Parts: sequence; C-alpha cells; structure tokens
Amino acid sequence: MKPEITIASISYDNKKDVRILKACLETWFQNPKDLNLTSPSMRYPFSFTQWIAHSYNNKNTVSYVIKKDNWIIGHMSLQLNSLTNSVHLFHVFIDRDNRGKGYSKLLIGKAIAFAKDSNYGAITLYVLPKNEPALKLYRSYGFSETGDFSQTGSPRLKLKI
Repeated sequence: MKPEITIASISYDNKKDVRILKACLETWFQNPKDLNLTSPSMRYPFSFTQWIAHSYNNKNTVSYVIKKDNWIIGHMSLQLNSLTNSVHLFHVFIDRDNRGKGYSKLLIGKAIAFAKDSNYGAITLYVLPKNEPALKLYRSYGFSETGDFSQTGSPRLKLKI
C-alpha cells in the first residue's frame, strides 16, 4: 500500500505545534551532523529554546511539516521579506529513515508554489558546500549561486520566480 503523504502548515506560535515540533527536532538532531547540515550556526547538543531564539522570533516566518501516514518526517521554513520581495528558504530537513525518497522535492515544490501564489519574485537559501545532495536538488529546480556567502561560509542560492 502506498503511504499517504501530506504537507501541513505548522506554527511556532501554537503551543500544540511547538510541543510536537520540539519532540521531532530533539529526536532528529541527536546526530550532530544532521544539526550542522540543517543549521550550521547552532551548537550541539541541540537546544529547542536556542532554535526558537535564533530563527523563529520573527513573525514573518511560515513553517511546514511533511507527513507520511500522519507521522512527521520532515520540516521546512520560509522567511518572508517584503522589502526584497523574496522568500528565504531554511531549515529543510527529512529524517534519516525517509531520505532519498523524493520528500525534499515535495517541500521545495511547496516553497515554490507558496512564493508564486504570494507573488514573491525570488526564493533564496544558503546550503553548505559539502551537502552535495542538497546542492544537486536545488540546482535541479534552477537555483544558482549569487556570489554571496553566509557567516558560516555557505553559498547563497537564488531562484527567480
């Protein structure tokens, strides 16, 4: 039987969602490599409080989870910037047991659809140079390097919508 795959909006302002996110993220980021690939500026061991303070105090953030048969298997967030008319994609993560099955593609497709539907002109993101699978995925959607880099040395990629 084919699994049921859904993508749902989730909010760091909703107490029930926060409880669920905290449990998922604390499980996923027991591996320091996974934490580093997802958020290079975060220190190990993972701290949910630090995660919130670092990335989710801004109210212009939209987050999604991808579920397989109602179990959360991945996460993605979008930072909305009306000044630059762009969306910044960050914290894209699929749990280890579900990688390589196309679920990241579904999340990226959701981000692109959101940007188009909301009339944003571009999507940006940073990706670690050593994260070859992510680089390959983003390039397959037409993301290209801008020549800018994050504080941790990750190249900035951009997709014009």
